[in-house]
Amino acid sequence: MEALDGNRNLHAHEHNHSHALGLFGRHHIINRFATMLVCLAFNLLPQTTHAQETPPVLNLKQSIEIALERNLGIRVAVEEIEVSREQRKEAITEFLPQISADYEYRRPSETSTTVDNLTIDAADKNQYEFTGTFEQPLFTGFATLTNYQLAKLGLDVAKIQLAQTRLDLILQVKERYFSILRGEKIREVAEQSVRQLREGVRVSEGFYQEGMSPKIDVLDAETRLARAEEQLIRAMNDLEVAKSRFKTILRVPMDTHVQVEDILSTKSYERSYQSSHDIALKNRPELLEAKKNVARAEKGVTLAKSDYYPEVTFEMNYFRRGDDPTVNGSDSVDRESWDIVVGATWTLFEWGKTRYATNQQRGRLRQAQETLEEAIDTIGLEVKTAYLTLEAAERSVVVAEKGIVSAEENFRMSAERYKEQVTTATEVLDAQTRLTEARTSYTNALVAFNVARARLIRAMGLEGEL
Repeated sequence: MEALDGNRNLHAHEHNHSHALGLFGRHHIINRFATMLVCLAFNLLPQTTHAQETPPVLNLKQSIEIALERNLGIRVAVEEIEVSREQRKEAITEFLPQISADYEYRRPSETSTTVDNLTIDAADKNQYEFTGTFEQPLFTGFATLTNYQLAKLGLDVAKIQLAQTRLDLILQVKERYFSILRGEKIREVAEQSVRQLREGVRVSEGFYQEGMSPKIDVLDAETRLARAEEQLIRAMNDLEVAKSRFKTILRVPMDTHVQVEDILSTKSYERSYQSSHDIALKNRPELLEAKKNVARAEKGVTLAKSDYYPEVTFEMNYFRRGDDPTVNGSDSVDRESWDIVVGATWTLFEWGKTRYATNQQRGRLRQAQETLEEAIDTIGLEVKTAYLTLEAAERSVVVAEKGIVSAEENFRMSAERYKEQVTTATEVLDAQTRLTEARTSYTNALVAFNVARARLIRAMGLEGEL
C-alpha cells in the first residue's frame, strides 16, 4: 500500500510538474510577445540617427537669393529695362537741334548762255558745294513731348515687369522648397511604416511558430510590408524629383547635394482679408502695369491728334561753293553764304486720316481702361481665393493633428488587446496602417498650409515676406 501510495504521489508530482512547465511555456510566449510589442511600439516613435557628414543646409532666404541672381528670366527682364532706358534717351534727343552736312559735285550739260550773239559763261563746268545745316524743332504738335512720355512709361512698365518676374520666381522657389520638405517627411513616414511592418512580420512568424496564430496572419503582414516598401520606393523617387526641380530653378548642377532647412510652420496668419485685399491693390505689379497701359493709351491719343497741328522749325544754313574740291569759290559764285529760315508745315486735308487714327487710339484707350477694371476684379478674386485656401489649410492642420492622436491611441489599444489575445493581428496591422495614413495626411496638410501662405503673399504682391 505504501508503495502504491508512493507511486500515486510520484505521478501526481509529475503531473503537477508538467502542468507547471506548460504554464511556464505559455507565460514565456506571452512575455516574449509583450517584448515584441514594446519594440514595435518604440518603432512608432521618431527615430534618431547619429550625426553624419551632410552638405550645407540652405534656408529659404538663401535659396531665393541664389535663384534671383541666376535666373535667366530675371536677366531678360533686366535687359528689357536697359532697352527701355535707351529708348527714353533716344526720345530725349528729339528735343535737341540736329546738325547735318552735305557735300555735292555737279557737272551741268550747259554752262554758258548767248546774249546778242555773244556767248557768256554763266556757271562753272565743275561745281562743288558744301552745306552745313543747324535745325531746331520749335513745335511738333506735341508729338515730341508725347513720344518722350511714352518712352518713359515704357521704362516704368519694364521695371514693373521685372518686379512681377521676381514675385513669380520667389513663389516657385517657395513651392519647390516646401516640396522637398514634404518629400523628406513622407519618406520618413514610409521608412517608419516599413520598420513597423517588418517587426509585425517577425511577431506574426513567432506566434505562428508557437502555434498561437494561423499562417494567414504572417501572409497578411508580409503583403502589407511589400506595399509599404513599394510606397517607400515611390517616396524616395518623389523626393529626388523634388530636389531636381529645386536645383533646376536655382540653376545648380544636378549632381549637387541639396539639403534644406525645415521651416514648416503652423503659425496662424495674422492679417485680415480686407487688409490683404488693400495691400494687393496697392502693390500688385499687374495692376500697376495696367494703370501704366492706360496712361500709354492716353498718350497714344495725344500723339495721333498731333497731326492736326502745324510743325514749326528753325533752320540755319551755311553754304560754300567753288569750281574745285576745296570749294573756295570761283569767278561765277561767291565762296560762302548763309541763311536763316523759320518755317511751318501744316497738312490741311488728308481725307480724314488723322481723325481715323485718333479714333483708333481712343479705342485702344477704352480697351486699356477695361483691362484695368478686369485686373482689379481678377486680383480681388485671387486674394479672396488665396485667403480662403489658407484658412481651410489651417483648419486641415488642426484636424490632421487630432487624427494622429486618435490613430496613435487606436494603435496602442489594438496592441494591448492583441497582447491579451482578445483581437487578431489584422486589427493591429489595420491600426498601424491608419496611423501611417494619419501621419501622411498631417504632412500634406502642413505643407499645403505653408504653400497657401506663400501664394497669399504672392497675391498681395509682397516680395520681402517669407
